[in-house]
Amino acid sequence: MYKIVIKQGNMLKEKEADFVVNPSNTELILGSGVSMAINRSCGYEIQNEMDKYKPIKQGKVIATNCPKNQNYKNILHVAIMNYTKGKNKNPSLDTIKTALENIEKFLTPNSKLLLPLMGCGVGGLDKKEVIKIYKKFFSKQIEFDIEVVIYGYSKEDYELLKIINE
Repeated sequence: MYKIVIKQGNMLKEKEADFVVNPSNTELILGSGVSMAINRSCGYEIQNEMDKYKPIKQGKVIATNCPKNQNYKNILHVAIMNYTKGKNKNPSLDTIKTALENIEKFLTPNSKLLLPLMGCGVGGLDKKEVIKIYKKFFSKQIEFDIEVVIYGYSKEDYELLKIINE
């Protein structure tokens, strides 16, 4: 069963987690937003590790460790933005659905996942629509327990996220 916790602020202030989601891009370049915060928290070595896997398809996930911060066991880099030449750069709601399915493949019993609102910053997706997808996805039954901490960076995002637990 998924246990959902909603929080406001910087998810990388969380003391520890088994899995931290980094909404990235198909070229796995650590740029702005959550990716920049991951880069600062984990160190430049994480980009070297990510470079071994690029490019990946939109919605796919690769896992790395966090060299400078052992509080986070796995960083799940999710290709949300499409940096493939000639393709639409922005994600769709289907990208978010695919990303959640691929994130779920990494989860282990009794683990803790930190998750931001994917695709809602530079990706331009409607936050309310992404939250509906999260709510539906995490309401399904699974065979083991997972704590999912969903972060809204701003107070506004946090207020919107509260619908998940209603």
